[in-house]
Formats: sequence, structure tokens, C-alpha cells
Amino acid sequence: MKFLSALLASSFSLLLAACGGGSSAPDTTSPLVSKVSIGPLVNGQVTLTAEASDAVGVTAYCFKTESSAPAASNSCFTASGSKAIADPTAKNKQYIWAKDAANNVSALFMVEGPFYTDTTAPVISAVNVSAPSNGQLTLTVSANDDLRVTGYCLKTNATAPLASDACFTASASQSVATPATPTPYFAWAKDSVNNVSSAFNRVTGACSNEGVTASQTVNLPTVCISTSLGEMVVALESSKAPITSANFLKYVNDGYFSQTVFHRVISNFMIQGGGFTGVPISSANAKKGTLYDPIELETTQKTGLSNTVGTLAMARTNVLNSATREFFINTVDNTFLNDSSGGYAVFGRVISGLNTTVQNIRNVPVQNNGSAELSQPLTPPVINWAYPLK
Repeated sequence: MKFLSALLASSFSLLLAACGGGSSAPDTTSPLVSKVSIGPLVNGQVTLTAEASDAVGVTAYCFKTESSAPAASNSCFTASGSKAIADPTAKNKQYIWAKDAANNVSALFMVEGPFYTDTTAPVISAVNVSAPSNGQLTLTVSANDDLRVTGYCLKTNATAPLASDACFTASASQSVATPATPTPYFAWAKDSVNNVSSAFNRVTGACSNEGVTASQTVNLPTVCISTSLGEMVVALESSKAPITSANFLKYVNDGYFSQTVFHRVISNFMIQGGGFTGVPISSANAKKGTLYDPIELETTQKTGLSNTVGTLAMARTNVLNSATREFFINTVDNTFLNDSSGGYAVFGRVISGLNTTVQNIRNVPVQNNGSAELSQPLTPPVINWAYPLK
């Protein structure tokens, strides 16, 4: 009988074992971090992503910049296996651990930066100039970089600076005494690893006494425009054409017209500019900057203005309400434009420089613009700067 009881007990134990019964052994095996991948540069950052394995399953990861092993309860552990590195060009180390549900912590895994090699210099897109005030004006550099711009340099000579030169400051703006005559300023930008941009040339200065005097003779807002072929002053019909005048002034105040060209010149018709930094007309030569919404067409029937010699009008597409920043100056009476294809909006006139600067621009040599029109300047006249006189 005892033999039978013992046999039954032994059989029951074997059955429990076969069915998985009884207590399982505790998990004492730590995870293993096997790899850390470095992601691409996105918005000036790279992302480190850890890969780890465990007999049961990894539950959390810890990233630190120092090598002391964390306890499983340390707040550095999170469910995410990734970490964004804000300064990927820095020479530093990242230490990574993984843990499992039983709070076994892996051995450390170390990766060493820099995690991104920056060989791309910043690019300057514009140097905007404020209107002169109290004998000074302010130049502001706009630049971008794949990581970040850390310094700006403005000089009146074209000698490229070293990244260590004292001309570099953290401020993108610099106030200078208003030059008595148009003066070139050269701008550079550098990044956090001392890549220095190419030079950006921005001509600035004061409007001439002749231009200021012309401005004072009219009771209208005026804008002084300096070009590579001379200066002109335009008066804006802000009461008769308020929408178009306000739109033009927005681009003037933004410094948008700086370094744009007169890309279309037809001597006995008009000169057109305001949208491109070079020729031929293309997306590559389109001026970068804020492009405001197209404006409502203020027809000459509404305003009482006419496309006569010396007047300022808006260029547009075949869509009536499509004008944005391109404008033209009539070099002859073009009254047919008042009604042609719905009309072209006049909003101002040249009050200084019509017989000099405008004549210089209309007489530049031109070639075929690619659309069978002889209008593309061989050397396009450049707008150096434009700012409101009043």
C-alpha cells in the first residue's frame, strides 16, 4: 500500500512538471544593448535610437552624458529608445542602458560624437536696410544654415573675414552712420563650427539732396530708389490708389526690392522689375522673402489715373487680381494699358530721375528673353535699395 501511495505521488509530480505546474525561476538575465543608430539631420538635430534584446522583453531605456550606472528606479529610464541631440556637432559621449520588467539593468553602451559633420556654410538671403533716422540706418542680415547661424559680420570692404575675426557678433543687426553717397556693405554669416558664408553685397546710402527736394514738393508719400544706373524718387497716389500704394510700401518697408533687377526692358514701352535677382526669369532667380497675397485691381476707371510717361503701375498675369510685387514704369504714353485685358493699375509717378535714371535703364542693351521678345537686359540694372522718404 505504501509502495502504491509513493508511486501515485511520484506520478502526480511528473504530471505537474509536464503541465508546467509549480513556481518558475526568477528573471536574472539583463538586457543587452547591441546597437545605437544615428538618424539624419532634421531641424538642426539628429536622433539616436538604441536597439536592445532581452529574454523576456525590454521595458525602458536610459540616455545620459556621464557613465555612472543608473538604478532601475532612476528617472532617466523612459519607454522611448530614442533621444534627440540638439548639438550634434559637439564632441561628447552618450551612455545608454536598457532594463527589463524584472528591473535588470544592462551593461552600458557608449557612442561618441560628433554625430554630424557640418561642412555646409550658411547662406545669406538678404541684407535689409532701414530708412535713415537721426543720421543712422540699420542693416539687418537674414541668413540660414543646416544647423544654426552663430555670428554675423558687416564691413565696408570685400576682404573675407576669418571665423575668429572680431567683426563677427551674435547680433544680425548693426546701426551705421548714413553714408552721404551710395556705399557698399559686405555681409558674412558663420555657424557653430566656423563655416563662413560667401559675401553678400548690399549698397546703401542717403537719398540725394535733389531727391529729397523733389519729395518735399509733393503732398504724397514718396520713396527713394537707388539703382546701379542712378537714383529716382517716386510719389505714390495713396488716396486715389490706396490698395496698390499700400501693397508697394509693404515690399519697400520689408527691404524686398533690394538687389532685385529690372528684368524686362522695352525702350519705347516700359521698364519692369521688382521680382527677380537676375535673368533669365526663373524660380532660381526669384527674390526670396515674404510674398504677400495678390491685390485687388484698382482700375484706372476707378482711380482716374492713366498709364502715361513716367507713371508707376503694377505688373500682373492674365488674371485681373494677381498683382503682387512686380511693377513697371511707363517710358512713353501707354494709355491703351488703361483698358487692355482689363487694365493695369497706375499708383504713382517718377518725380525725380525720369530724364536721367529711367532713361539710363531704358537704353540698356537687350536680347531675346527666350519667348521671342527683345527685352532681357544683357546686364540687368540692379535696385540697390528703396526706402520711404515720407
